[in-house]
Amino acid sequence: MTVQCPTCGAQVEFRYDDSFVRVCGHCRSAVVRTDRGPETLGRFADLMPIASPLRLFAEGHYGTTGFLLVGMAQLRHAAGGVWQEWYAKLDGGQWAWLSEAQGRLYLTFERPDVAVGSIAALAPGAQIALAGTTFTVAERGTATYASALGEIPYRLVPGSSFQFADLSDGRGGFATIDYGDGSEPPVVYLGYQVAPQALGLAGGEAKGPASAAAGARLACPNCNGSLELRAPDQTLRVACPYCNHLVSVEGGTLSIIAAQGAVPKPAIALGSTAKLIDGELTVIGHLARSAYIDSTWWPFEEYLLYAPAVGFRWLVCSDGHWSYVQPVATGAVSLGPEVVYDGVAFRRFQTSVLRVDSVLGEFYWRVQAGEQVQAEDHIAPPAMLSREVSDTEQSWSLSSYLTPRELEAALGMRLTLDPPIGVAPNQPYPAGVGKVMALVTAAFIAVGIGKCAGAPAAEKLRQQFVVPTTSARIAPAIDNPAGITRYGPLTPAAPDAGSDGTAAEATGSVVFSPIFALDGGRNVAFDLSADIRNNWLYVAIDLINDDTGTVTSFDESIEYYAGSDSDGAWTEGSTHADEVLGAVAAGNYLLRVEAQHGATDDVALSVTVRQGVFRWLWFWIGLGVLATAFGLVGWNAYAFHRKRWSNSTEITHSGAGDDDD
Repeated sequence: MTVQCPTCGAQVEFRYDDSFVRVCGHCRSAVVRTDRGPETLGRFADLMPIASPLRLFAEGHYGTTGFLLVGMAQLRHAAGGVWQEWYAKLDGGQWAWLSEAQGRLYLTFERPDVAVGSIAALAPGAQIALAGTTFTVAERGTATYASALGEIPYRLVPGSSFQFADLSDGRGGFATIDYGDGSEPPVVYLGYQVAPQALGLAGGEAKGPASAAAGARLACPNCNGSLELRAPDQTLRVACPYCNHLVSVEGGTLSIIAAQGAVPKPAIALGSTAKLIDGELTVIGHLARSAYIDSTWWPFEEYLLYAPAVGFRWLVCSDGHWSYVQPVATGAVSLGPEVVYDGVAFRRFQTSVLRVDSVLGEFYWRVQAGEQVQAEDHIAPPAMLSREVSDTEQSWSLSSYLTPRELEAALGMRLTLDPPIGVAPNQPYPAGVGKVMALVTAAFIAVGIGKCAGAPAAEKLRQQFVVPTTSARIAPAIDNPAGITRYGPLTPAAPDAGSDGTAAEATGSVVFSPIFALDGGRNVAFDLSADIRNNWLYVAIDLINDDTGTVTSFDESIEYYAGSDSDGAWTEGSTHADEVLGAVAAGNYLLRVEAQHGATDDVALSVTVRQGVFRWLWFWIGLGVLATAFGLVGWNAYAFHRKRWSNSTEITHSGAGDDDD
């Protein structure tokens, strides 16, 4: 249907019978169809150019249903921001609303079957059930219809205002409640956040608010200095870098808001680009802010980043520590003794009041020095979850810790940065040393157990010797079939005279073992046992390589005493001793055994030789060294966490239990 615009006389075409308002492309009047003929509801302001992937009369699909974008309205938030609502006509005749704000799209459908209460009950952070799903209130506010394009499926009056509430379920679900001017029942719209590529958009008119002028330049109304806008379609405030005046750029008219005092020079220049997890973003603004904690204002800095396809992000610097900040959907955070986001529990760290001290660059809301919000931080290093709350809005954000090296790599430049002070709330314990130590210890134990299980401990010799008293010389050894090497008949003999004429101490008993073979590259273990009681035995053993004549020697003392007294039975010492020699060369070996004891009767000495024995002593020594190192690391980690929590307003935490390394 084509009608004549009552204002300018131009022909205005209505493509759909259920379209209620059509914006005249010549005079910007809102032309409405009535039974008496067309009339106007007033004129819209010119469209604000906003970068958008959407076009008027573009076609797309939602699931298996196709749609056509037939109209769009630009709405201005009470705080000054602008967003767009596109009206999609579905194939079945149903209408859908595609809201576009800060690079995100929300597709919603009217739900007349869902009833809600008063807007006064929807405080930011409150939860309500809509159509069986729990939603959290992110914002309640007022908006005004600023401009429009194409056909509108309801009576849209230019300049009219309405109250609304936006809600999220934290899983992609989105809801908005339109309370209008209060004269009619509220209308509920339910839907989801969607990606432009998921809608399969194609075609549409080339003209309209498809793109915004990039890098627009304006003159400061105070000093005439050049003001470059890097996000001209989103910017409401810009601070002049020459005279420090805060300037409003709303509606294309520049006006001075306030003169600022000294503005700190940012470490990162405005206009710099950074490649971060969300892609390449441009630094467009800098805020000097303070947090009111323990009766003191503590300063920190925030850098506003922007990319049309991403929206807004932040870099935050506090005490020389840097974090990259991303928005988190309201409703995605589960509240309790510990808040939970994406399956991770965060510990409450501090609450504070945040204040804006100075402004530099451009911003998407009506920022000014002195504005304040309530804030709280929850940590799970290297992440921090933060909430800022005002009377009308609640927002969550996720901060990820950045080292200076990571920051410089993202910016592609070297920076002159102040050294970090203390420990940041979300700073991880350096390099994950604790985990490395735990892995090394586990690997050491596993290798030790494997070595123990795999040690052959092959027996190479088992021999028993009879050691006579030391008052007799020994005769050649005779091997008997039982495997006992016994000395031949002992002939008493006078001891050799010493140099001073006194009798020398009697010599010990010496005997040689049979020849036995040893493998190369493995240790050699000796087990010695003697049938002594209230006696001692001294043994000197030479391991002789029969092929080369190489000798390796060691000696051992065996003592064992037992008895009883008024306190009962007692024992002291042992009838066993052992010795382990390092790896030897392969070959044929024999033992030279020399022994002495203090008894009047012969003593039986058993010698067992094994090869490839697991050394538990070295295992425990190694484990002790690791445990000592682990203890030092643990103490260092405890001191690190304690230093972190010393800055917390939550004094119930000791800090020793942080699980961040």
